[in-house]
Amino acid sequence: MKKKWVLKSLFWIVLFTIAVGFATLLLVSYQEYTSPKNVYGSWIEIGTPSYSTEVLTLNSNGVFRNNRLVSTQFEYDGDKIVINTGSGVTIYQLAGTTNSPQLKRIEPVMPLQRFIKQGYESTVENDENGDPSKNRRSALSEHFSQP
Repeated sequence: MKKKWVLKSLFWIVLFTIAVGFATLLLVSYQEYTSPKNVYGSWIEIGTPSYSTEVLTLNSNGVFRNNRLVSTQFEYDGDKIVINTGSGVTIYQLAGTTNSPQLKRIEPVMPLQRFIKQGYESTVENDENGDPSKNRRSALSEHFSQP
């Protein structure tokens, strides 16, 4: 009888230890996933001419747009970045891939804005004016003008 009780107790202790370990692993993984450090750095606007390209910098000191402080903090939930400024709320969503990390502005909707993390600019095609739509137009024009 006593041996049976010891085995049951040991089973529950092992099961509880595994459950606590798994929960801890999930918590640590979630905290790493939602850590603002994942989006720290400079984000360069794509699809605009070089003379009007905006650079968004996120770091522990806040949010900088073209080297000017626009907010002292931002919220990041692993998918979206919410920035509160004096002119309203701006929301960016992570897009792209790990090889080409990008941000897409989803609020306000207009004008459309996309950013790529500094260092990954070569993964996005732009023409000399910074307008990728011109590349698409010329490719379509060439395709349909060929016999």
